[in-house]
Amino acid sequence: MTAPTPSPRPARWRDIPLAAWILSRAFTNESRVGRRIHSRRLAQLHALALTPFYLLIAIYSTVPGHLYLDPSRTGMAVAAPRRSLRSLAGGVAAIAFLVTVGLPLNLASRLEPGYVLELGAGVVATLSAALLFDAMIGRRHSRRDRKRLRPLRRKIPAGERWDLMMLAQLPDTEPAAARLARTLLRTGIPPGVVVTAVAHSAELHTKYMRHGFTPARGRQLFYIVPTHHPAP
Repeated sequence: MTAPTPSPRPARWRDIPLAAWILSRAFTNESRVGRRIHSRRLAQLHALALTPFYLLIAIYSTVPGHLYLDPSRTGMAVAAPRRSLRSLAGGVAAIAFLVTVGLPLNLASRLEPGYVLELGAGVVATLSAALLFDAMIGRRHSRRDRKRLRPLRRKIPAGERWDLMMLAQLPDTEPAAARLARTLLRTGIPPGVVVTAVAHSAELHTKYMRHGFTPARGRQLFYIVPTHHPAP
């Protein structure tokens, strides 16, 4: 008889920088700009420019206990109940981080003569915003894919909902994030829950469907956690 798969443990606060780096590397690697970068060092600089934003996401998800790292620490996922009060703690922590970082920068801008700091910060912020938009927008389905998916789409059923999101994997590593997501669906989310996900690309949408997700509107998919899971 096979021993039951243990439930993944939520990431700890000390894992926040690593989670932010995994998110940044994964999303920038699949972006339009990232696919045109063939130098590993440039790809890392591209990811580094967006790491502060993903750091906020990591803080927001880790503090309430919704972020998980796989044992190899190369992949991650976020599984969170919809409208959870615990998520408020993550929001408070993210705001506190912004205030802690923002106050010294504001003080420095007041002490520095001229507008060099403000101009530099504006240029960096504009460039980072453009790269962030490119990383987060994802890739749309082709017309052929939309036609193929149209008869398969279903309305997301009512019931308790969880969000499965931020599946991310360091480039050129084993697909640990997918294994982590499967484990969360088997052991980390209560039976009967409706799990929703949004695919960042057509390829990821197809992978979700292979693992039992049903396509819904747009890039959304859903999965109803069964009462009894099949053996892995």
